[in-house]
Amino acid sequence: MIDKDLARLIARDERADLRRLERDVWHREAALQSLARASRRLASWQGLVLAVAILTSATIGMSSGMALAQHANASPFTTGEKLAPSTLLFGGGTR
Repeated sequence: MIDKDLARLIARDERADLRRLERDVWHREAALQSLARASRRLASWQGLVLAVAILTSATIGMSSGMALAQHANASPFTTGEKLAPSTLLFGGGTR
């Protein structure tokens, strides 16, 4: 049993070409480094896109909120707002 296993290992090792081993190792290392660089570049671009999306969303939200606050429509519940004591004391809030 052990003799058969040893014979298979010896036969397997005879087919291996170790002259190209170092070159194959360096090619594999170069491929792994290239993949790592590509992954870092992709992550950087994704972070940049996310940051731009957050800033754009915040800017649009703030500007539209401020515009809507300045052009607030009168409602039935605020018909006498201009004569309210707080408005008379502290101002109407219009700019």
